[in-house]
Amino acid sequence: MVILLIRMRWKWIGHVIRRDQNAITKMALHWTPKGKRKRRRPNNTWRRTVEGELKSMYNSWDTIEKMAKDRQKWRAFVAALHANGSPGRMSVNQYIGTYS
Repeated sequence: MVILLIRMRWKWIGHVIRRDQNAITKMALHWTPKGKRKRRRPNNTWRRTVEGELKSMYNSWDTIEKMAKDRQKWRAFVAALHANGSPGRMSVNQYIGTYS
């Protein structure tokens, strides 16, 4: 079940990355609110979760954005996410190839 949610999240991220620069969802993907969170609110946000997954895959936003522009490679990446059953420790280059 968790793997399904992770794949759905990354499919949505690919969709948003391919959108126009002025799309509100694309702007929201990189938006960071100012100020502190209220008392007793969790420190972990959706964006921090995604960035943690990127870090565990040894990738950056730039690599992901370049890869998302090619739909076939992006679909292969999403399908390969956590294919071994354990989260993290997977490089994009391992499944897709290098991007420059």
